[in-house]
Amino acid sequence: MDIGIKYGLAEARALAGERWQPLLLYTALGVVLPYVLLSSEPIFSLRNILAILSDPWTNRVGGSIAGPLYLLAIVSAITAGAMLAAWNAILLEMREGAISEIMYGMVAGFAYLAATLFLYLVVGVVAALPVLLIDGALQWSEGPGAIVLEIYRLLLTLLGTWIGARFCLAGAIMGERGKLEPFSAFAESWRRTATAQWRLFGFYILYGLVFGMALGGLIVLHGVIIISNEPGALAESLIGFAWILLLGAYFICQLLIPAGFLRASQPGVAASEVFA
Repeated sequence: MDIGIKYGLAEARALAGERWQPLLLYTALGVVLPYVLLSSEPIFSLRNILAILSDPWTNRVGGSIAGPLYLLAIVSAITAGAMLAAWNAILLEMREGAISEIMYGMVAGFAYLAATLFLYLVVGVVAALPVLLIDGALQWSEGPGAIVLEIYRLLLTLLGTWIGARFCLAGAIMGERGKLEPFSAFAESWRRTATAQWRLFGFYILYGLVFGMALGGLIVLHGVIIISNEPGALAESLIGFAWILLLGAYFICQLLIPAGFLRASQPGVAASEVFA
């Protein structure tokens, strides 16, 4: 059992052509709705963030921190639910209908989100132990200590990418089988990606770099528009559509790439057969 990157991407393209309708439906649910909800909270406005950074003593955003955290939790649950509903829709041979898929996504998405947070919380606690243990020996904010800390952060980023590559099939496995329990899907993803782990690791590094550059470019463009225009200007409204397009493209890739890799990992399935 192996995963070829080319074969997996070919399967992803095939899925996009076969199931484009549910993809668009759940992208709207998982991207547009959360974007609208987050836009209603002042702390998530880039204009407000830039104003606070430029003059933190003058600019403030009122309200409790509980409100934004509560909103983030809701948005995360909606996005995870939309992803599981989408995997269920695009990977099952016979769809069960949007209502059934959404109901499944609401339950399975919460379980998938909780398991993901738990796993990364465990990794985060273990990763933080060296910093806490050596904190008295090194001054992290200056000199050699700062260099060591930056190297350690880079290593943690690479570790997170590797772990993400090993678990990349978990959500797709849950959706394909209609599973509600996530940990066995994470275990199966770990097993299926074993032989291709470094290939997947390299792919996800490049994938992350491409999206990171696109994200950074859009942030810079948005910042320039904010500085150059008054609040409510047409250009600032249009940049919102650019954010939706970028996040929508990322959401679709997050669905299709693991789904394609899952198909490519199945015994007796060759992505080249899609175009035979």
